[in-house]
Amino acid sequence: SSGEVVGKGDMGQQARQVFANLEIALSAAGARIENVIKWNVYLVQGQPPQPAFEEFQRVWGNRSNPPLVTVLFVAGLANPDFLLEIDAIAVVSGNDG
Repeated sequence: SSGEVVGKGDMGQQARQVFANLEIALSAAGARIENVIKWNVYLVQGQPPQPAFEEFQRVWGNRSNPPLVTVLFVAGLANPDFLLEIDAIAVVSGNDG
């Protein structure tokens, strides 16, 4: 909420914040995490993907049918302090709720 980068230099902490932000965005659109059918994960080259993957596993939990996950290694992101960015595609039908 302050606009400050969370977890400078810490992939796991940044991944936690990104997933929290995504859950807020999904909720605002009337969706939930289980409505996501595809994640695109952009990792700064040289960063280990494991902390972000572990956070995904924590967020997804024991739900069935995990979404497709595409991981792309990039030279950099819009803010040099960002280690990753994630976007998601979710599908919500009119019958969900």
